[in-house]
Amino acid sequence: MHAIVSGAGVAGLALAGRLALDGWTVDVVERARAPRASGYLIDFFGQGFAAAERLGLLPALRARAEWYGELRSVDAAGRVRGRLPMSVVEQAVAGRYLTILRPQIVEALQSSLPEGVRMRWGAQIETAHDDGTRVQVLLSDGERLEADVLVGADGVGSRVRRLLWGPHEQFVRPLGDLLAVAWIGEDAELSADLGGRVAMQVELDRQLVMAPLGASGVTGFAVLRGVTPAQARASIAGMGALGRRAVRGIREPYVDHVAQTVVEPWVRGRVVLLGDACAAVSLVAGQGASLAIAGAERLAEELAWARHPSDVTAGLAAYERDWRPIVEREQARGRRVQATFAPHTRIELEGNRAMWRAAAIPGVAHLVARAAGGVTKAS
Repeated sequence: MHAIVSGAGVAGLALAGRLALDGWTVDVVERARAPRASGYLIDFFGQGFAAAERLGLLPALRARAEWYGELRSVDAAGRVRGRLPMSVVEQAVAGRYLTILRPQIVEALQSSLPEGVRMRWGAQIETAHDDGTRVQVLLSDGERLEADVLVGADGVGSRVRRLLWGPHEQFVRPLGDLLAVAWIGEDAELSADLGGRVAMQVELDRQLVMAPLGASGVTGFAVLRGVTPAQARASIAGMGALGRRAVRGIREPYVDHVAQTVVEPWVRGRVVLLGDACAAVSLVAGQGASLAIAGAERLAEELAWARHPSDVTAGLAAYERDWRPIVEREQARGRRVQATFAPHTRIELEGNRAMWRAAAIPGVAHLVARAAGGVTKAS
């Protein structure tokens, strides 16, 4: 059996690896010429953690993970207003938790790919045709491929979805007017001052998280309300001491509006959408990478025993039937929690500060950690 996967991100690589283990031949088509180095720090736990364990990926992920001793809430002057030991977070999820950069997840997945996966960098799908028994695609480099199934695992701006479902605007739903900015940079002085801890600052309509990477690196993540990409740097710098220091390390940031993808159906014939292409929960909701790996495993399981065309279409239908309710539940949660990032009202802001005050009470920090569902950039 043969699959074409559009997108070499978390979902696409996780699916390609699992299908190859099941004996499939897989072509992964990725428009970038090499793996992207940009990204953000995420808290990896939940269903994806369990799936990664079953897929044998945890050793590669643990080897690339970061570790921080504490999360600190700071104010505009840089004063510490609250503390949450990371050991409490780990206890809240029974140790099944990693803090890791998204590009490191991609690197771990790619390094674990078995034989049977062919990477096609610097190309994208130009046309796709499903004749009922096979899918034929034309790549931008002129090559034609034919397979039993085509998977669009190419993110919120999915090329496959655009070609076969319709315009981008039909399926992407912004969450309010939130803008997310993430970056990885070098700032030895700030890295040293953070001292193995994560700093978080929350204000009306803005949130900033900074963490050290190694001896001299830093990574940042900001959520800004009512701000255009052109205004993002100035908005972050305007947050005070941490903001002014944060913008010094911004290089080639990832900038995007916070949005979800809502697609009905996920399957059309022998073409299926996976991950953020159909099920983005948003950058502030968390669990995106976790759901991408778990969803890829679910899809691969449904295709594992396919031996003829009817098996493939039945497997795709089962994947959507079983996985869609899980995704919709997480998307609903994402819509509810958006106010905790860049709170828009004084009531929302005071609720955030009350949570931090509660974290200082013996025995309550554990509950706060569970309620937060992750503390740096959960995805």
